[in-house]
Amino acid sequence: MEEKKLSLPEIHEELLCQLRDIVAVCERHGIEYNLMCGTLLGAVRHEGFIPWDDDIDLLMTREQFTRFRQVYPQECDERFELTYLNTWTPRVMNRDPEKVAAFTDFFILDPVPPEGMKRRLWFLTLHLLQGMLKRNVDYSRFGLKQKILLFGSHVLGLPFTVRAKTRWYEKVSTMVKSGNDLCMSNGAFELMMHIWHPEQFAEKITVPFEGIPCLIPAKHDEVLTILFGPDYMTPPPENERVAKHLDV
Repeated sequence: MEEKKLSLPEIHEELLCQLRDIVAVCERHGIEYNLMCGTLLGAVRHEGFIPWDDDIDLLMTREQFTRFRQVYPQECDERFELTYLNTWTPRVMNRDPEKVAAFTDFFILDPVPPEGMKRRLWFLTLHLLQGMLKRNVDYSRFGLKQKILLFGSHVLGLPFTVRAKTRWYEKVSTMVKSGNDLCMSNGAFELMMHIWHPEQFAEKITVPFEGIPCLIPAKHDEVLTILFGPDYMTPPPENERVAKHLDV
């Protein structure tokens, strides 16, 4: 039987169910989060989804995410689960195999090592582990150097289980315990390299996201400018308005 694929409107409907569930648990326990990346941009520019976006991105500090992952599995809607083994990025997904195309990603802020060789080696190790964890890579999206690095790290990771590699990833991510320089330690490639500071996310405001009251940084203009550039309110050309994961 041919596998049923969700349409983009169906994905949006499923994602909103996940978001309501996540926000409810966070509010119940006073867990701080904010919308991030494309979801933050959608909230500010569209008051909801970027029309062609196909996932939800949330941001938490390591401390807040640790609290979330302790309580969410016990209190979430029975349709959902918080999973770690499909990617190095924790995700809330539907347990129904026909709805796994819709997921909510959690990006985690961790302190980074001091500037210099220690920081460069730390980022290199995380990038290497990402390559070891990646599966079904679309090499056509990358240049020759990146293709070689991706293939090499993929082969290096083959002898190890996904569980072991995920455990190593979290160990490296959390090895620095404090500091004012932070990054999304589980962001993919370039996304990980942005250096953030606590004050950029300390104050939050509530805005509607498809009618759901959600938290975003009060300094959202600064955050979005770093992520997308100063003209982030201008949508991209039509040929770039494509879903990232719909056909994956």
